[in-house]
Amino acid sequence: MSLLRILSFIHAYVVWLYAIGILAVLLSLRAIREARKKSAETIFSLEREFAGRREEKARIALIVTLGLLALLTYLEFSIVPDQPLPPIQEPTATSFVIEAPTVAPVTPTPTVTRIPTRPRPTGKPPTETPTPTVAPLPCPNPSVCITHPAANQVISGTVTIWGTANIEAFQFYKLEYGLGENPEQWHSVSDVHRTPVVDDVLDVWDATGFPDGVIRLRLTAVDITSNYPPPHQIRVILQQ
Repeated sequence: MSLLRILSFIHAYVVWLYAIGILAVLLSLRAIREARKKSAETIFSLEREFAGRREEKARIALIVTLGLLALLTYLEFSIVPDQPLPPIQEPTATSFVIEAPTVAPVTPTPTVTRIPTRPRPTGKPPTETPTPTVAPLPCPNPSVCITHPAANQVISGTVTIWGTANIEAFQFYKLEYGLGENPEQWHSVSDVHRTPVVDDVLDVWDATGFPDGVIRLRLTAVDITSNYPPPHQIRVILQQ
């Protein structure tokens, strides 16, 4: 069984595991008490010896149970922390080289000179050619994606942030903001969220009182092994 499956099992059934461990501790303490009581009441050395053996077995069971409970506590609260660890391997961006197409030589053709004619007035202003709108690029990872506000969008006041945070073996996600084009520090919008979100509200950020300018929003989703895919960042402009 892999470490990921063991940690997932512990995270899902930690309450039941604690209940079984506490029950085992209580049964071991009861067995020790009964063995001591039996040893104190009897006058036969053989029965005292049997009572001593039962007390020794109960002590061993108690020590083993306490050790397992300590290990369970370590795995639950140390191996699965609330804050993410550095990723095992940074993703390497793949560069694409676009080769210029080869233009075949074209045989020149004679140019026919036409006598210009005076255009007839139509009475209508010339129609402007509309400028095509370039749609924003999709998220590199649809499982970790901020969809609203859009990149370079102007925001103000209270901002509702939409998107998706739903990775395999999900543990929690968090939203952060940084001031400027290349923030030196990141600050949490609110607490971490332990429920995955698919194309819905991720968080609500009150940007009132922040200085106008460029803001970076960053979404990070962490799995139960404290690993996470590359966070998704967007650039927005704050104007109060």
